[in-house]
Amino acid sequence: MNDRSAWAPLAHKPFRALWCAGAVVNLAIWMQTVGAAWIMTTLSSSPLMVSLVQTAMTLPVFLFGLPGGVVADLVDRRRWLIFTQGTMLLAAVLLCGLAFAGFLQDWSLLLLTFLLGTGSALNMSAWMATTVAVLPRDQVPAAVSLSAISTNVARALGPALAGLLIAWTGSASVFVVIALCFSGVMVFIFCWKPRRQPEGLPPETFTGGMRSGLRYIRHSSVLFSALKQVFVFTSCASALWALLPLVAKQELGLDAGGYGVLMGCMGIGAVLAAINLTTLYRRFSLRQLIVVGAIAFAAVTLAAALLHSQLLVCAALIVAGMAWMAVNATVATVVQTCAADWVRARVASVYLLMYMGAMAIGGAVWGALAQYLGLSQSLIISALAIVLGLYVTRTGQLVLGQEADFAQAQQTDKLLLAGDVAHSDGPVSVEISYRVPAQECTLFLNSVYSVGQSRRRNGAQNWRLYRDLSATDHYVERFIVESWLDYLRQCSRVTQGDESGEQLLARFRCQQRSVRRYIYQAPADHF
Repeated sequence: MNDRSAWAPLAHKPFRALWCAGAVVNLAIWMQTVGAAWIMTTLSSSPLMVSLVQTAMTLPVFLFGLPGGVVADLVDRRRWLIFTQGTMLLAAVLLCGLAFAGFLQDWSLLLLTFLLGTGSALNMSAWMATTVAVLPRDQVPAAVSLSAISTNVARALGPALAGLLIAWTGSASVFVVIALCFSGVMVFIFCWKPRRQPEGLPPETFTGGMRSGLRYIRHSSVLFSALKQVFVFTSCASALWALLPLVAKQELGLDAGGYGVLMGCMGIGAVLAAINLTTLYRRFSLRQLIVVGAIAFAAVTLAAALLHSQLLVCAALIVAGMAWMAVNATVATVVQTCAADWVRARVASVYLLMYMGAMAIGGAVWGALAQYLGLSQSLIISALAIVLGLYVTRTGQLVLGQEADFAQAQQTDKLLLAGDVAHSDGPVSVEISYRVPAQECTLFLNSVYSVGQSRRRNGAQNWRLYRDLSATDHYVERFIVESWLDYLRQCSRVTQGDESGEQLLARFRCQQRSVRRYIYQAPADHF
């Protein structure tokens, strides 16, 4: 199989197993999201209550997504997945019991949907990081596309299956199937034996891990641009997702099965786009794909507000699925290929926080707006907001990362210490001296500031470059790291991409003791 093929990751057995398990999880989640939204229309006529189902499913990502990513980077991911999948299974079983007993009400539906969403929020980043970690980085774009295919096949099948079950056997049967899906995934995780990671430095604390993850994103212009893009687009475009049950019921006169068909059309469009994404990445720039996708989704949102033909709306929703994939799968690919291995789950969790948080906030905002302005008017405003969002994000830098940029570099520097240093000692101050000929000053400055950004991503604080007032060719790079253990972590996080930048600076280093390391010395009365 061609390594550049969209199907190449499926040649790896660990990826196939994880991909299939993730597909089952996605099927259950989409059945829950769509089934609960339709069931809510039978429990309450309020547009706000209907849209809050989306909020209940996605708000937990905003609240718990980042903590879930931190934990997934710091603990055994298999055990973490068992805990989170167990939470989702518990929520599904409770929903099933209440529905069969006839005690399911609007607020209990929201509460248990929120619990299920919490389990999903805590394990999403772990699934993402674990699935792509078993592949070479050059196959990550194809892996993201395959994950998008499974998600959108689930988006196509889940709503249709949920609608048919509700129509034929009642609402309780939906929750039975969801519980069976989660049970099957639990069995897979118990049987799964992931490859053991080599032991290294002691793991970070929870708060330290959270800070280092956020610091990494802050000092990566590509990741920051990608996260801004996904939040702006998704918050504006979420109106169509949140209000589609009302479009189906009030504007098109459809039942639960018809609503499932509409969602299925969006899923079909998304699958069609995902199959061709790896080819499109080679032919068009990422920005072009995002602009075309956003404009197309805005056009479909406008069509949903103005058209009353079931056939035309279905056709338009296929285009919407393709457009949604062009934007969000592209951003997800950027995020997954531009994160170092040690922080991959945390970066994924922040991406999911932006994505699902935007869906949650958008669901509440567009639902409230529809309640006061009307359904069609809210969708028209959403279409205009999507176009405006393109202007807001026009300067973002989006590229795909390469394996050499983020693979861990082999450490060759020997740390010469005059005495014992404890992991808790610090802070540590690092000083690097350079001699720069005047004709190479511009090259040096560009290189050293690029290296400075990578040092800050990996843990450095207060990074500065100083010029010697007594010697115009003498420069000093200085930065602080919180402790000796954090400094060792910073050294271990250097990637091959970081190392290539440091090699450009190596010829400028002073001949004698160019690198000096200092550690904080407490006053004598502290001993």
